[in-house]
Amino acid sequence: MQIQLQYSCIRMPYCRFPKRRGAIPFLFLLLLLQGLLVLLPIVSSSSPPTSTIVPQKKHFLSCNWKGSLETTNEVDSLVDDLNRMWRHQLTPAQKEAVLLCVHPPYCFLDRVRSKLDSAIEVGSQNVLDATAPSGPLSGPSPNTGSITPKMLKAVGCDWVLLGHSDRRNNLGETDPLIGDKIRQSLDVGDGKDGLKVTLTIGELAWQRRWGRALPTLRKQLNALIQNVHHPDEWDRIVVAYEPVWAVGDGAVPCSPQEAQRVHAALRAFLTKQVGAEAAQKCRFVYTGSVNEDNAAAYAPLQDVQGFVVGRAGLDTTKLRSILVALAEN
Repeated sequence: MQIQLQYSCIRMPYCRFPKRRGAIPFLFLLLLLQGLLVLLPIVSSSSPPTSTIVPQKKHFLSCNWKGSLETTNEVDSLVDDLNRMWRHQLTPAQKEAVLLCVHPPYCFLDRVRSKLDSAIEVGSQNVLDATAPSGPLSGPSPNTGSITPKMLKAVGCDWVLLGHSDRRNNLGETDPLIGDKIRQSLDVGDGKDGLKVTLTIGELAWQRRWGRALPTLRKQLNALIQNVHHPDEWDRIVVAYEPVWAVGDGAVPCSPQEAQRVHAALRAFLTKQVGAEAAQKCRFVYTGSVNEDNAAAYAPLQDVQGFVVGRAGLDTTKLRSILVALAEN
């Protein structure tokens, strides 16, 4: 039996669709279009542009431990493994080619710094608060429970990781707040010996699907640009691109070609907004489920100068493989 559909007149503000056999309502078309957009691949098919700037700095490899280690025994075991890897499983040339940094939780920073080989740098996973600035920008004293940049320097921290997607999307950290943290971190001490900053930026799946990936990234990068006041400070900055849609179980990986396209666009934006010198000094690294199996595909990319890794940084066999992939490019 053939079934024929007849649609009634649909009334909407400012528009009216006449009653007509076989007509498809405008609302149905919108829903159909949205469904098609969801099915579109989220990795761009456009060819990756190449940067006009060829960075000459060491590769950067940073390990975000998050909250994976919760006891001193676990921390000490990983530190022992890191020392063994650095001292006995890498060549002098490999160590010279890569700057290695680890980011333990606050409570283990002092312990890690005191036990870890001095050639491996240490950074914090955050500084200050998640909802409001504290310290010089908001009053005479920090909020209860806050960790200040000066405290981090006091326990031997070299770096601070800011803007991670966990903190942006789960804790509601905003670009202005992250910008305040950047400025205070760079200024600690006499300003010339302040913390170095790794800023994570990245777009969500819906932002990429609707063509808002690069505008979102530029907005996040502007929080950095507005808070770097001296040209020499760009030597102390790493920008880590994290496509949030490519992270987690079942996610579609960001292809190396797309990673290069985005990194080149970000470097070009920094060149336009600040200048070629800043774009040369600032490192751009990739962080999107990097592991020992895919690192070799990203390491040769012209505008990818390293990685921030998560779980792979907790296993020194995997970490060594990633470091070697960077050192060879």
